[in-house]
Amino acid sequence: MSPTPTRSSDQLASIAQAAPWVIAQRLMETAQGGYPPSAQTQREWSRMVSEKSAAAVQGWWAMAGAAWMAPWSLSAWSAWMPGATPWQQWSGMFATGDRILAEGLKPVARTVKANRNRLARRKPR
Repeated sequence: MSPTPTRSSDQLASIAQAAPWVIAQRLMETAQGGYPPSAQTQREWSRMVSEKSAAAVQGWWAMAGAAWMAPWSLSAWSAWMPGATPWQQWSGMFATGDRILAEGLKPVARTVKANRNRLARRKPR
């Protein structure tokens, strides 16, 4: 398993590539299942809802933790160092914000990637 990307742009790209495939796969399986939905389809939809909410909560907590630690990070301090240029201030704040966002996106990217891999291994009906 490859490591989770650390930059927010990398994680957003990873989510943008895998999420449409996961959505299409789940919708296709649901459409093929007919009515009433099979037990497997019901489990998949239940799993989808619980995983999404868990990833969102984990992401918020991760961002809160990263934001709490942000004032003590080197890039944040360099933004307020005496004699720092506007570019140093901007880049320090940008790096801190990117790090906070990346922490929040980690659980979402991990969940989407795991779903993509799990659904790809599944045998077609």
